[in-house]
Parts: sequence; structure tokens; C-alpha cells
Amino acid sequence: METPYEVLDVEQDAGDEAIKKAYLRKVREFPPERNAEAFQRIRKAYELIETDKKRREYRLFHREKPDVSVLLRRVLRPGRPERPDADSLIRALTEGLAEHLSETHADS
Repeated sequence: METPYEVLDVEQDAGDEAIKKAYLRKVREFPPERNAEAFQRIRKAYELIETDKKRREYRLFHREKPDVSVLLRRVLRPGRPERPDADSLIRALTEGLAEHLSETHADS
């Protein structure tokens, strides 16, 4: 399965402007009225990575899935209640995902 970067023919470290230019170039190459299937694939790829935030989310959820055991260790690390209530658990998982995302983003 092709990644959005491959569909748009851009590097993974491309910025918003480069991705937008690649998208527009592909749309000119495969206009929707002549090739609806290719256009849909291009549009979907662009929507997945068009902004920095969306690229981080793509890396986190589609390519670099976090190790759940690492997140659970962060949630249940010393000093946290052994059985957190739902709000505490959601907050802790959110913090763990945010830490993972910032580490992942720093590595790329």
C-alpha cells in the first residue's frame, strides 16, 4: 500500500508548501473529470498530510504506532495510583501519547 508521501511524490520531511505544490501538480496531471479514481487517491493522500499536525498524527497512528506497554508503564509509573479513575487514566494516556509524539517528532 502506498503512503501519502509516495502518492504525492514528496519526501517525508517536506513542508506544507512543498506538499501543496505536489498536490496541485498531481491534480493537474490527474484531473477529476478524466480520472476520478486517481484524483480521489491524491485528494485523500493530501488530506492525510497537508499540515504539520496532520503529518504528526499520520506518523503516530499510521506508521509509528506507539508501544502500548510503554504507554501503560508511563500511566502506571511510581507515584500514580494503582487503579486510576477514568479521568485520571484518560489524562495519563493523553500525556503518554503526547510524550511519545514529541519524542517521535524529535527523532524525525
